Amino acid sequence: MTKSSAFIRMAVVLTLAAATAAHASAQDAGLNLIRDGATRDIVRSLLGGALARGLPTGPLLSKALEGVAKKASTKSIREAMANLERRMRRANDLLAPDPTVDELAMGADALSVGVSEKTLKQMRAAAPKRSIALELGVLTELVARNVPPGRAAKMILDLMARGATGVQLTALSNDVQRDVAAGLMPDVALDLRGRGIMSLLPPSPSSVLTQPRK
Repeated sequence: MTKSSAFIRMAVVLTLAAATAAHASAQDAGLNLIRDGATRDIVRSLLGGALARGLPTGPLLSKALEGVAKKASTKSIREAMANLERRMRRANDLLAPDPTVDELAMGADALSVGVSEKTLKQMRAAAPKRSIALELGVLTELVARNVPPGRAAKMILDLMARGATGVQLTALSNDVQRDVAAGLMPDVALDLRGRGIMSLLPPSPSSVLTQPRK
């Protein structure tokens, strides 16, 4: 082994050690916010199990702290964390091969509101080389506002195919929220706002290829 390669290996080891220490420090800080000892021990155990299975622990710790803030029982916190871990494991499979932490968290949230597993697979296929955390988050918000999951999924997939930007998708979510608050039906608001964005975008490559020749 050359001195150069040995130096690189040592640098990698030190970097990983520093990252691990920083992660452990952040997790300990979060656990210290849980005053009840029994709850804290259960949360620590569940986080350790998730880490051993290769899952990120940040979303799980956030779920536990959310329960603590709401004064939920230890049992409720344990069940909420277990349910989230199951959804994250499923999202990990559906968004393969290498989903980010944000994608796993957003994918789990999407499943929790009734978005289908098929939709997550389709979204991954539509953007296999970049994060789709934002798209998953917008879809989840739409369904949470009572847009039917199928309608919301079709709109997001169509917009992705047409190259809608993150700014446009975020605007869609915000506009639908305002329209629904003003009394518009959720699916009507989605169609209205979605068509507005569509009018600004080029046709999808597939639709261009299938258009008849003149």
